Amino acid sequence: MRDDAFLPPRDRRMGRAMTVTIERHALRTRAYDENTRRASVSIEHAAWNQLGFLNYTRPHFAHYGELLDSFPDYQLCLWDDAAGYPVAVANCVPLCLSNFDDLPPEGWDWIVETAARPTAGRRNVLGALAISVPTVHRGQGFARQMINAMQDLARDKGLDGMIAPVRPSAKARHPFAAIDDYVGWTDERGRAYDPGRRGHSAAGRA
Repeated sequence: MRDDAFLPPRDRRMGRAMTVTIERHALRTRAYDENTRRASVSIEHAAWNQLGFLNYTRPHFAHYGELLDSFPDYQLCLWDDAAGYPVAVANCVPLCLSNFDDLPPEGWDWIVETAARPTAGRRNVLGALAISVPTVHRGQGFARQMINAMQDLARDKGLDGMIAPVRPSAKARHPFAAIDDYVGWTDERGRAYDPGRRGHSAAGRA
């Protein structure tokens, strides 16, 4: 199973402003202010701390944190003004890609390494890295909303599209299940069992 999906930019434009109102929430980037940056980091760490096995790779340790700092306007935060805290965070980076039909199987690690590599060419595609939603806010469609926001960002930045490697976010609960079997599991409603795959499926991209 290929873990990369090409997503063309959505038709709806997000806009260049640092804050965009979405219903009762505000979509900001890490570049908005230091408080937003710190809150975004906390949300991501809390959401992925039980899934550390996904992060124990050389590219993650070598490049991930530096990439997010290098491209703060590509790190999205859905802020709840009433609560004064984020309800979702999305991390992505721009990279240079010449052939959308020849994506490597390394997926997430490849995006990180490619984005970290100096390039003389135009960074023409958005590489999605993570969507983090606190436990208390899950099941409300925020992950799908952040997928849409990243597609809008790709359009706003004039990029050709987005690559989204789908990581199995609930696989740690089933350590003895073969990954080839796990990715085919469905819930009682016939949807993908894994929340990460389900979010992309709801967006029509997995």
